[in-house]
Amino acid sequence: MISYKSFIIPAFVCITAAVACGRPEAATPKENGTLDSVIRNVTTAPVTAEEETDYTKLNGKIQANEDHQAKVYALASGKIKSVNVALGDKVQKGQTLAVLQSMEVAANSNDVALAEANVTITKKNMESTKDLYDGNLATERDYLSAKVEYNKALSELNKAKQVQSITGGSNSLYELHAPLTGYVIEKNITANSEVRQDNNNQLFTVADLSNVWVIANVYESDISKIHLGDEVTVTTLTDPNKPYTGKIDKIYNVLDPATRTMKVRISMPNPNNELMPEMFVTVKVNGKPTGNMLSIPSQAIVLDDSKNFVIVKDTGGLHIKEVQLIKRVDAKAYVTGLKQGDQVVTNSQVFIYQALSE
Repeated sequence: MISYKSFIIPAFVCITAAVACGRPEAATPKENGTLDSVIRNVTTAPVTAEEETDYTKLNGKIQANEDHQAKVYALASGKIKSVNVALGDKVQKGQTLAVLQSMEVAANSNDVALAEANVTITKKNMESTKDLYDGNLATERDYLSAKVEYNKALSELNKAKQVQSITGGSNSLYELHAPLTGYVIEKNITANSEVRQDNNNQLFTVADLSNVWVIANVYESDISKIHLGDEVTVTTLTDPNKPYTGKIDKIYNVLDPATRTMKVRISMPNPNNELMPEMFVTVKVNGKPTGNMLSIPSQAIVLDDSKNFVIVKDTGGLHIKEVQLIKRVDAKAYVTGLKQGDQVVTNSQVFIYQALSE
């Protein structure tokens, strides 16, 4: 039997007066008026039967989709002349991110100019030698030698142009361009700083954030509950009331020995760029339904002496009923000890509970 104490609203003043008889002073009209006012303005919520779905709660964060991002390195050493973008800026493909002054680029430009001049000279020499050869004033060997020198000059020019096309730039200026349209999510240079070609750190990272990754950590005890293709609900600290839905599309079958966690990935569409890299998120992995359970607002529960109680309102008044709490899920509590349709008090319930318990 579930123990409960009942209380009928019309009799409330009588009971309060009776209890007060044993005290030095009776309750004042102001005190009774306050309690009556609370009872008149009490709000309730119905007990509902819901199909409860078991879930696993994970913590994670947003990362840029590695398939939709590009890291920008300098292919030549030099000094930063100007930085044209800031962290978080949106850039278009081909847009100049920064400009360097580089001796290497200047040397490449000089090599191209020298190679072009050498091609011009060797070409004229070959043509003159051919005329002499046609007039029997030069040997065939002289003509073939001039032709070889011309071809060598063409090869050197082609090589110099290829080097210039790889490093980019002209004269002494080297420009870093955005390889794709997106946002600058990493920036590691400032104006007037020096850049070395052998530096392993990227200068910029540009990412298309229309699709991002949610990387979540799975504790060792929960690994058996996680499967490829499981549907998930993702919420952020920025707006906990706005859920994003997705599916687990990759499981990293490696356990981090330090944290004892395994990582999973959810690819998440992000058309409005609301999900930003490094945001912390909560991921709920939905499981199989476990059947109907009685649900009430969590705030309706009053904890007293390690037991859980609610205030039930019916035609007879207000009653205290003990309930067994199965679990809490966000703003809901799943309980036993009530009937579907019962009305539980959801405001001032602690105050009313104390009054009914006297």
